Amino acid sequence: MLQTTCGAVAGILAGCAGGGGGTSVEETTDVAMVNSQFDPRNVHVGAGATVTWTNEDGDAHTVTSASDNWDADVEVPGGETATHTFDSDGVYDVYCRFHGSSSLSGMSMRVGVGEGTIEQPLGSGGGDVGGGY
Repeated sequence: MLQTTCGAVAGILAGCAGGGGGTSVEETTDVAMVNSQFDPRNVHVGAGATVTWTNEDGDAHTVTSASDNWDADVEVPGGETATHTFDSDGVYDVYCRFHGSSSLSGMSMRVGVGEGTIEQPLGSGGGDVGGGY
């Protein structure tokens, strides 16, 4: 179950650089929602890990599933957080209903879990627009 929490700690995401439009896959459980994009955009966590999305913008964003292997759709107001624990290996696609689409254009990201490998990190070209609004 996805949960939201008030009062995100400032600076909790320090050091999570390079995900806004890059093709790297970060080993982290912390994702910023900033400038209408997820940062980093491609993350990998171990099975059983909890990912925390922190909205650093004034506008609301969502954490919405774009793949059939999970079900999430939660609004995250500015300054708040949402969390989800990923128990099963796989790749989970995420987007913001307000600033992205389920086709992973705009504000979108991928979470690789356990043995799940992100074969095509977002921001790697093709039809991908790079993750911004």
